[in-house]
Order: sequence, then structure tokens, then C-alpha cells
Amino acid sequence: MDQFERVRTGRFSGGGGMTSQGSNSRNWQNMHYDILVKIFMALRVTDLIFAVSKVCSSWRAASRDPVLWETLDLNVLLCNAFDILPSNSNGLSDGHSSWLNAMHILNNASILSCKTVKRLIFNYSIYLKDEHLVYAATRFPMVKHLALPPCNEITVDGFRSAIQWWKGLESLTVPFISNASSIIQVIGANCKNFSMLKVMFSFDLDFAMSLFMSIPELKVLSLRSSIVDKNALNLILTLMGSLEALNISHCLLGQIPRFPGPLLAIEQLDNFILGKASQLREFFTCQVQSCSICQFEYDDDNIFGWYEYDKGLWRDDEIRSLAF
Repeated sequence: MDQFERVRTGRFSGGGGMTSQGSNSRNWQNMHYDILVKIFMALRVTDLIFAVSKVCSSWRAASRDPVLWETLDLNVLLCNAFDILPSNSNGLSDGHSSWLNAMHILNNASILSCKTVKRLIFNYSIYLKDEHLVYAATRFPMVKHLALPPCNEITVDGFRSAIQWWKGLESLTVPFISNASSIIQVIGANCKNFSMLKVMFSFDLDFAMSLFMSIPELKVLSLRSSIVDKNALNLILTLMGSLEALNISHCLLGQIPRFPGPLLAIEQLDNFILGKASQLREFFTCQVQSCSICQFEYDDDNIFGWYEYDKGLWRDDEIRSLAF
């Protein structure tokens, strides 16, 4: 008899061992609702979905408490959740089978949470396509904070379809996304409360201009561990008057050429940038040789490679509102 079966049948004792009868037996089905919720907060999402919610009616009610579903972190659960359904079933590829598992979890999480999830964090390594993003959007329409994996397959039309469900979106974290400028335009046109953005790809003048034109009221911007064009940084600091917090820690700064060619790197910020940045509520920078992150992000040819150093870097940020 496993742990959850013993709980389901009430066969746990209060300090006197385990027994099915007797004065020491305690029926955990009758445990107070608030206590159950506190206990469930320490469990994995997969435990909530596939175990405790199936024990009894009182446990299922507690497993649906909104406090348990403020954040749905697929980054930590999908490492193990891919094994919930048989891999390569019916001849499916690993990637497709993994997404069947993910959709199974998303659907069950949607039912238990009553679609109240506010922060949705995808697994960094998952292969995200348009249909997957839209599937998640329809099941969690109240999401305000979204963290996506690197997105090579997401199209502008696919993102536009998803964002129709996420018009309350306030922040986006994405290491890389194709058609970034067009995606920003879609966000600016649909998400009136959008105020926080974290990207980890080349921040050039064209993208900076798109950001200014589409989301001029942006308040928080993190370019942590990115390649940042000096002129793009100047534009953001000069024109975006609502900006309150900026993170350029562990960035490679310089002049990004418009045509293929080497990056003209700079080692120190000039006084103009420092003066503008000093007016912000929060400004973070780190480009020093003694920093272990800065050392490992780039090889000798300045080839961007933070993702090979530590994929967990996308979860970290000196701006606390963007860390997860």
C-alpha cells in the first residue's frame, strides 16, 4: 500500500505508528482545509494533479485552492512529467510524445486551478510551436507573467492567436524568439498593461526602436547576458521616459554591425550612459573579468554562449520582479 493509498483510507496514526483501528488512528480526510492547503504547497504540481486530488473530496477541494495555482512552473515539473505517459507510444517521436504529456498536465492543471494561474513558466528545453502556445493560452487566459523557452518555431500569427487570450499580460521573459520586433508590436497592440520585458538575445538598434515605438511606457527591462548595442542602449535611456529599472549585467557591450562582421566591443560605459542610467530607480551592470558568469558566457571570438554555461541563468535576475 503506497503513501497516498494509506492516506486515502485514513490509515495514518498520530505518533503511535500506523494502524487501521484503535484509539491512536487518525483520519486525515478530516484534516482542516487550511492545514491541507499549507501541506499541499510543498508538493509538486504532478502530486497535486495525479495523487492528492484523487484521494477524497476534501483533499480535492483543498488541491483546487487558488493559492496553489498562482504559479504553474513547467520548468521544474516537466523534467519528470515526460514519463507520465509512455514514451514513443504509437510510434510517436520523443518530442511529440513529450508534448502529449505536457498537454495532459496543462489540461489537468487548468481543471484544478479553474484557470486562475497568473504566472506560467515553460520548461526551458521544450520544443514550443504555435499550437502548443495557443493550447496553453486557451487554458490559462488569466496569465499576467509569461516565461517562454527559446522560440524558433513560433510565428507572428501564432503568437497573435495566443495573445488574444493574454491581453492582461504584464511581463514576458524569453531567451530568444524569431521575428522579435514583430512580436513586440503584437504585444504593444494588445496588452495595454504590459510593463516588464526580459530578453537574452542581441539587442540592436532596430529592436530598440521597435520596443520604443510599440511599448513606450515600458517600466522594467532586463538584457542580462545579452549582446547589447551601445546606440540601442542610448536610444532606450534617452527616449523611454517611463523606464524605471534596467539590467545589463554580464552583457557584451559594443557596436553591432548591420552587416556580418565582428562586434566592436567596449569595456566601459561612457559618461552619457552612466548619467542617464543614474536617473533610474534601479540600474544593474557587470562587465568585469573577475565575474564567473561574464567569463563563461563568451569564447575568445565573442561568440554568444551563455546557454552552454548554465541554462538556469534565464531564471535569475538582479531585478527581483523578473526572477523566478
